[in-house]
Amino acid sequence: MNRLSHTLKMLEQFSQIDSTENISTSNITPAEQAADPRILASQVAKLLAEGELHQQSTWAAHMTAVVSPQSLFGQLLSGLHNGNLLSPELYPTLAAIEQQMINWLCRLFSQQYGHFTAGGSYGNLEALWQAKQAISSSRIVYASHAAHYSINKACQILELDLRSIPCNDNDQMDIATLRSACLADVPMAIVATAGTPSAGSFDAIDDCILVAQQHQAWCHIDAAWGGSLRLLPEYQSLFGQHFAKADSICFDPHKAWGQPKPASILLYQRPMPSMMSMEPDYLQQSPTIGFAGSRGGEAFLPLWYTVSSLGTKVLQQLCREPLDQAKQFSQQLCDNTTWPNYLSPAGIVCFETTQDLSKLVALGMLSQAKRADRAVYRVVFTSTLVRADALITQLQPYF
Repeated sequence: MNRLSHTLKMLEQFSQIDSTENISTSNITPAEQAADPRILASQVAKLLAEGELHQQSTWAAHMTAVVSPQSLFGQLLSGLHNGNLLSPELYPTLAAIEQQMINWLCRLFSQQYGHFTAGGSYGNLEALWQAKQAISSSRIVYASHAAHYSINKACQILELDLRSIPCNDNDQMDIATLRSACLADVPMAIVATAGTPSAGSFDAIDDCILVAQQHQAWCHIDAAWGGSLRLLPEYQSLFGQHFAKADSICFDPHKAWGQPKPASILLYQRPMPSMMSMEPDYLQQSPTIGFAGSRGGEAFLPLWYTVSSLGTKVLQQLCREPLDQAKQFSQQLCDNTTWPNYLSPAGIVCFETTQDLSKLVALGMLSQAKRADRAVYRVVFTSTLVRADALITQLQPYF
């Protein structure tokens, strides 16, 4: 029996186990002897059942998409291959597929170069590392108050001076304040957000790029969430006319494109210098420029198989479906309540109410966040299974 058949047989075996059976699994710890098969099977069944939470029509609290069967197969394929692209000469097929996906994403995002990373946090860190190497006259980074926390984390690691720019009522970076701040203290980098994590707002990308150019600063676009809209022609105005002039862009296919984690890419306009000067004497080729060392196809094979087996037209349809549900949800809130609600183009709906919805938060139906410094409830439409009607049904007792 080959590895694929054996893996599928184990999965089928575990999926038939009753996950509600009262078997203690607290004693499964690394030991010399294998765990009791019955206990182990029960723990696996519980994990599979926990993963089924994402299949609910009301699972909308966070950016946790349902992984498509095509993506799941790509992930399994990556594990079965298990090559190491530190030695690409040994894995020419895998290396060629990686380059195919990089080229496609470069065209999509109007960039010239790119490499896959383990997540948007890594992409933001690498981009600011490169900005630090390219620009020595400043260590100041400007980003919006609503930017992802990884920007703050990256600046702490790199010993950069992060200065938060306040947002307007739409949770977008206030450009007038940004301009004034740059005149007072010239930045090393400006970080614009295309899809803020709380509300899904888009900063004024063109303005951020032009201000950065005016001060010879690096402009990085954190499009980890909102970058999915780059695939849809009707949303191109969100990215502005000067999007191609950004110095770097990060995007997470594992969010709105239904890919398994980790799947992220950092794209850039100019070749980036290597982040290490050493030449390992056991490799035939120098390591790539990114943080990652050993890596296989885990970041791109699921996306490659999805796009190759379905085509980009189907992927566009899969992207539009949650966005349509977000619009329906927002409209139904307007029709049935007086609660203020805010619909973002990236499929996040935030709303305000004096009702205590903590029970629905605990069930993963919605989350609590802040939008423009106001406490809101947040519903994220990323899964193709989430339905506006199902969420409204759950909210009706509170109307």
